[in-house]
Parts: sequence; structure tokens; C-alpha cells
Amino acid sequence: MVSQSVRIRFRKTGRLRYISHLDICRTMCPAMIRAKIPLWYTEGFNPHPKMVFAQPLPLFVMSECELLDIKITEDIGCDEICKRLRGAFTDELYVEEVYYPQRKFAEIAYAEYRITNSDNIDQPKLDAIMSGDIIVLKKTKSGEKEINIRPQIREVKLLGDGVITAVLSASGEAYLNPDIFCRAFDSALGSGDADHEITRIGWYDKDMKPFI
Repeated sequence: MVSQSVRIRFRKTGRLRYISHLDICRTMCPAMIRAKIPLWYTEGFNPHPKMVFAQPLPLFVMSECELLDIKITEDIGCDEICKRLRGAFTDELYVEEVYYPQRKFAEIAYAEYRITNSDNIDQPKLDAIMSGDIIVLKKTKSGEKEINIRPQIREVKLLGDGVITAVLSASGEAYLNPDIFCRAFDSALGSGDADHEITRIGWYDKDMKPFI
């Protein structure tokens, strides 16, 4: 059976920040079946739709740029797939566009996040933090270990009104969870664990070119 790969860019916002990546995976399949998407299934004793996400989204983090690859078995246009999925999904799980992929997820090197409620930070403080090591405690099998996450932070920009953007490593070998980044910054600012709102807003390759 001939199959065609299709990429779906969608957002996960609002109350869905409390839904885990596994729950989203479980939600996608029945939603696509309701939308009558001609999904390609694996063979064997336990057939299931071929679905590959660019990267799991951490719990409590929202996104405006999630990427999901599926395979379809019928000649159906991307616009029609997009229309059907929008009818089956919600406003908080909204399909932005559907298209044929030209690049592999393995090319993703960085993810950009918008982070709110960083009221204690200003440009001098930001420059001071970024000029040195940023140490966090990481739990390992042998106990807690100090890790310097500064090499995994590509850039941080101050937008004002307590909002920053951070470009963090997103490769498989050096992934940095945005929550760990926030806790490290809070510690450096001496502000304790603030209640940040984190939204993933973009992807980049190793040359900092946007990945779509």
C-alpha cells in the first residue's frame, strides 16, 4: 500500500498545558479517526497509526508550534486534511497548517520559548547571569550532581514587562527542559520558584535557521 508523509503544525494552549504528552498521543488517534483521515497503520500483531512528534512537550508548557508527522493512504490534499482536523479538534488544540515535510526532525537543534512572570530581571541582571556558569542540581542514580547548563542556552532576550525569550538546546544529546532553565534563573535572581507561563514558539536548526 502506497503511503504519503504529511506534517501537521498545531498549537496546544490553555487548559491543555495540564495534559501530558502521552495523553495527547492518545487523543490524536481517535480525533483523526473522527475526522476521517485515511491513516496508514503499521503491520504485525498490534497495528497502530504511524505518528511521530518532533519532540514531547513538557507538562505545564504550552506551544504555538508543535509538529506531528503522520502517513496517509489516500490522495487527499493538505488543505482538506487541515479542514477535517480543525473540525475534530478544539480551539486549545488547533491545527495551524498541514503540509508535506521537506526536512527531518533530527535536524532540530534548538527550541525557543516565551516565558512570562520574570519581573525581577532587567538587562544588567540578565547580562550578569549569562556571563558565567549557570549551575543546577540534577538527580542521578548516584545522588545529586551539579550541572552547568550555560552551554545549552543559545540566547536569552528581555522583551520587557517581565517577559523573556530563551533559545535552548533541543537536540537529543543536549536537550534542556525549559522548566529547569526557569528554576536556574529564579535561583540566580534570588526570587525562589516563580509561577512562570512557558510557551514554545519556534524551532531552529544548528545554524539557527527556522525549522518547519
